[in-house]
Amino acid sequence: MAKGNSNDQVSFWQMVRDVLIVSMNKGQFPVALIGMVFIVMLFKMPGADVSKLMFEILDDLKRGYLAGYGLGSATTIGWFFHAKKQRSMFANEMKRITAERNKIQEAKIGSKLKSSGKGK
Repeated sequence: MAKGNSNDQVSFWQMVRDVLIVSMNKGQFPVALIGMVFIVMLFKMPGADVSKLMFEILDDLKRGYLAGYGLGSATTIGWFFHAKKQRSMFANEMKRITAERNKIQEAKIGSKLKSSGKGK
């Protein structure tokens, strides 16, 4: 990107395109689509209906009817972070095992082994 060029401004639709492309790459496209549909529905509703909807949601929160959604969301977020930690631990263990295997193979052969170069 050129520095200091006034034509570098990103339009709203370019931003939306970029967000949708990144969400597709990260597997979050269905969530992004549902969020966009929800936002469009809110914009298309008359103002009085949006206000009524918000008061109904707040009333359901007070009564505890939406507690299941909160617990489900918390569980999903917890699962995400746990899976992320597990992937990291698995990758570290694979690196450790590979280094140990290479060390044992080098000791048996008596010389340094060359890397296959795959993935590097």
